[in-house]
Amino acid sequence: MSNYRIWSELNSDVLKLILERLDIISNLRARCVCKNWYRVCKQISSVQDTFPWVIIFPPKRPKSNSCHLFNPQENKFYKLSNLGKDFSANRCIATSGSWLLMLDIRSSLYVLNLFTRETIDLPPLESHQGRLRVMRFEDNTFSFLINQSYSYIDATKALSQTKAVLWVDEKTKDYIVVWSIGLFYIMFTRRGNDSWREIPTREGPESLHGCQDLVYKENKLYVLTCQNQIRILNFSQELPRAIPENVHHDPFKYESQWRSKIGVTVSGDVLLVWNRLNQIFKILKLNVEEGTWDKVDSLGGESWITDLGVTVPAIEETKPNSIYYTCSGNKFVYCGDVSTQSLERFPNFNTNFNFGYARWFIPCLREL
Repeated sequence: MSNYRIWSELNSDVLKLILERLDIISNLRARCVCKNWYRVCKQISSVQDTFPWVIIFPPKRPKSNSCHLFNPQENKFYKLSNLGKDFSANRCIATSGSWLLMLDIRSSLYVLNLFTRETIDLPPLESHQGRLRVMRFEDNTFSFLINQSYSYIDATKALSQTKAVLWVDEKTKDYIVVWSIGLFYIMFTRRGNDSWREIPTREGPESLHGCQDLVYKENKLYVLTCQNQIRILNFSQELPRAIPENVHHDPFKYESQWRSKIGVTVSGDVLLVWNRLNQIFKILKLNVEEGTWDKVDSLGGESWITDLGVTVPAIEETKPNSIYYTCSGNKFVYCGDVSTQSLERFPNFNTNFNFGYARWFIPCLREL
């Protein structure tokens, strides 16, 4: 007991120097030691891992309020609990740091911080403003009213086809959410909005013609359309607008389209990856001046995390010139070497886990 009292009463400045060296999981555990440790941990402004982790979601049955994390640096699994009574029935469709964009069993969207359990409630789909009207039914399905005619789609189908991006400012908690319902309807909302707004996909100056994939980076939304074009929308103002003359054709348009993913490098270059048989992949980079696509043999000192859509500097333990990839309904994750253009399952999850799906993310814990 005397040792416990000494550690609990350790000088706050000394304790902070010690706790600042801890990783995220250790920091969370340190908060549970005593009130003093909790208070000092809350004073640490930011704890962030530069290496991507894997979040493993539970299957729909049996019910669960927990998920597992895998840290590739340690080759170790961690369990997080108290994520919501129906967490196993919900679906994560995008991440930003440790923030998850979740679609629940009632076909409602919300944002959850994986570590702090903080929740951001998003406007109901029925609040959507524009030519598309959303009507919800008692069985949690919904339909669209477009130009006075119904186009029916249930929640399961929307979930299987949806693409989404989430951006959260860790300091201010400002956020932007963009998601597509099916392939042809794209909505967005941001902090301060009490409704969803539609980004036209079949008419108007944007001429998006549907959505296969989305990436958000530095106030720009990159859309891989259903017509195999890439459009860039400026989100710096209240209403997003397409940047003029930015239509670029997808070089993989005659391949298996659903396996194409779009990405953006640290410097703003646009990438496309096409995966075949969950093993071999090709990466091309857009040459803006020539309007052509060049083969990428190396990402240099960067790594591409396709679940986030962006590359990150390969510092510390992050593998340079690599791609972190999710395939086949998000059940398995892969890590590939760009120089060899081959994917390897990373790691082998078949041993002890009955999981629903998984995705790469970069964990972050920040206090205001």
